[in-house]
Amino acid sequence: MSDGWAEPWVFPLPWPPLADSATEIGLRPWGAGEDDASALVEAWADAEVARWTSVPPDPSIDTARTWIRGEERRRAQGLAMDLVISKLDEPRIVLGEIGLVMVEPDKGWAELGYWLAPDARGAGRAAAAASLFAEWTLRELPVRRLFARTQPDNPKAGRVADAAGLTRAGELDTGTEVWIRDRA
Repeated sequence: MSDGWAEPWVFPLPWPPLADSATEIGLRPWGAGEDDASALVEAWADAEVARWTSVPPDPSIDTARTWIRGEERRRAQGLAMDLVISKLDEPRIVLGEIGLVMVEPDKGWAELGYWLAPDARGAGRAAAAASLFAEWTLRELPVRRLFARTQPDNPKAGRVADAAGLTRAGELDTGTEVWIRDRA
């Protein structure tokens, strides 16, 4: 790849950590909060998170702990990257998640994924997190194209993609909307 990155891609954590003072959110690694596994289980149990994202067949506390322990390995292998959206003044509280859910180094692209816990919705936090993360990803990682897939009956997800600077590129035969943003 012309970006000078060795294959497979390795995803370092953002440093300094990404933060948005206007919405008072920060992005941090999973496992930094003692209640992260419980928060993840609660998110998996939320009907909206389960409807729009992939939830494991056994959404238990043990599954959550195993998934959290695997995050560093997934980043080191360039498979995915997942960060907690948290409050700046209470970083242990999980508001949601943002990350790269599908990575294809040979094509130079990665898919943006995100969700928020029910009480964190509606305050612009997902849009702020997506904007921060998209900027950083396209500036600091070997990703040349960031994309997102949203459903027409989930317009909030499309608004988050738009806020992150992704442009609606069209839709798949299934009706799924595809959003893209290329490195400048």
